[in-house]
Amino acid sequence: MMAVTGSVRTGTKRLLLRSKDFLVPRTILASSKRRSFSSTAYSGKVGDGTLGMDHTTLLASYIPFPATIKNGRTVEVAPFRESDWEPGMQLMNLIIREGKSWPFEEEFATVDDFRAYYLSHTAFVVRSLEDGVDSNGQPSPSQDFLGSFYIKPNFPGRCSHICNGGFITSPNHRQQGVARLMGHVFLQAAKDLGYSSAYFNLVFKSNGASVVLWESLGFERVAILEQAARLSGVDGLDTAYGYRFDLTKLPADYLFQNTANTSARQQRCSIEIPRGSSLEEVSLVPPL
Repeated sequence: MMAVTGSVRTGTKRLLLRSKDFLVPRTILASSKRRSFSSTAYSGKVGDGTLGMDHTTLLASYIPFPATIKNGRTVEVAPFRESDWEPGMQLMNLIIREGKSWPFEEEFATVDDFRAYYLSHTAFVVRSLEDGVDSNGQPSPSQDFLGSFYIKPNFPGRCSHICNGGFITSPNHRQQGVARLMGHVFLQAAKDLGYSSAYFNLVFKSNGASVVLWESLGFERVAILEQAARLSGVDGLDTAYGYRFDLTKLPADYLFQNTANTSARQQRCSIEIPRGSSLEEVSLVPPL
């Protein structure tokens, strides 16, 4: 998937959830089993990308997540808005036309097609919070769409505790740390949604920036698939790597251990989880 490395300084306020009334601090989502039962990395139902973002959940404690990227610009990682659907689809189609980092050859024809794939579960946008310039030095307005990613089950049913992520950085905003920021938030959010591991199916060998990024974030290369993809600019068929991350070993405050803003890290408040919630009701994925 598309990725570019770079340093990020982040700062935010985290809500500390009280988990005394249930077994593990997972997302409250009564419809979780129904939505994840038959979904895979390449399928889903039309959605808005907000699955698991109810105001009582762990994600609500830090999303939107403010950050500062390499050029000093303030951005946020936030849920998709309806106004983001069309720009999100256009960016996805641009990456498909590039033919270098995703397996698709056909573009998404309608917004609903895009929503069924990209927004079926949980998805995020990186948007600017102030005017600035892009990677080419051109003006970039506040609320500009810098990148996006999704989190959803990689496999159905008994393997739906393994999530997949898809990442896109706008070509005009590469090499600014946007992808690294998305990677950090992905790991924290995937854990807080209840997934126990993440697996990326197709990280292409020719996409060196992506390979470097995931390995620098602690992903383990567990599979090599030779002659896997016809990619633009690659002679013959490119090799694909499979990368895994064991989310059970991720610190509960991982995202905040990776922020340079220690004062923001120390700001805490609390949000109550309803008493009597069952494990099935508070988990995005069926219990193991």
